[in-house]
Amino acid sequence: MKNGKSSLRVLFRPRRFWASVIMIILMAAGAGISCVFGIFALFAAALVAAFIGLNEFGRWPYKTNLVICAAAAVAAAAAGVFSWTEALSVFALFFVISAYLLYFRDRYDRLIPVLDTFAAILAQTEGFTPMIESAWRSLQEMAPEAAVFIILADIDGELYLPKHFDLPERVLRKNGGVPWKVYGSGRSMRISKVVTGRDQPLDRDARSLISVPLTARAEKLGVLQLEAGTAGAFSEGDVSKLSLAAMILAHELFLRGISSPYGDDDKETEIDDNN
Repeated sequence: MKNGKSSLRVLFRPRRFWASVIMIILMAAGAGISCVFGIFALFAAALVAAFIGLNEFGRWPYKTNLVICAAAAVAAAAAGVFSWTEALSVFALFFVISAYLLYFRDRYDRLIPVLDTFAAILAQTEGFTPMIESAWRSLQEMAPEAAVFIILADIDGELYLPKHFDLPERVLRKNGGVPWKVYGSGRSMRISKVVTGRDQPLDRDARSLISVPLTARAEKLGVLQLEAGTAGAFSEGDVSKLSLAAMILAHELFLRGISSPYGDDDKETEIDDNN
C-alpha cells in the first residue's frame, strides 16, 4: 500500500447474474431497433457492446457469451435482415475482441505486472509472519470482494491457517473439505455453488470458491483459497490466475522453509472450520 492506495490492480472480479441479464436486454433492444430500420452499424455495435459487457461483468463463460452473440448475428442473417457477409464481419469482430480481452489485455496489461509486483513484495519482506501478512494483504487487494485464505501444511501434514494480523494460528479439522481435497490431490477446484456440509468453506457466508495447491519442487506446501459471498463468482480463468499467484507464493515459502514457525504448544486446538 502506498499513500493509502492499492499498489496492486484487481484481478478477481465476482461474476454477477444480473449483469448478464442487463447485457442481454441491451443487446436485444439494440439489435431489434437496428433490424427494424436496417442499420447494420447499430446492429454490430449492439452485439459487440453486449459481447464485451458479458465477458467483463457477466457470470457466464466466454464460450457461452460467444454463442449468444453469434446466434443473434446468425438469426438476423437467416431472417434476411442482413447479409451473411455482414454476419461474418461480426464474427471477425468477436474474435479480434476476444484476442485482446483474453490474451493481450489480461495477460500483458493486467496479469504480468500485478504478479511481478506480487513477487517483488514477497521477496522484499523479511521474516515468516510479515511475509505471510504481505501475501495476504496483496491477494486481498487483487480480490477485494472475496475472502482470502492462505492454508499451510506443517511437517506432519496437518493444515493450518498461519498467524497473521494478530489472529492466532488455526488448525483445520480433517473433515474432507475442499482444502483437504486440493492438498491431497494436488489439483485445483472451482465450486460454483458451495454446499457447506460437503465443501466445508472457511467463511460461513461463502457461496462459491476456488482453491489451488501450493507446491514447489514437487513438495506440497499447502493451499491458496478464495471464497465469495455469491454463487458462480469465479471463472476458470480466475483459477488459472490464482494458480500463478500460488506458484509465486509457494516458491517464496519453499525458499524460507515451510513449517509452523511456532511450536506445537502455541497451536490452537482443532476447531470446526465454520466457527
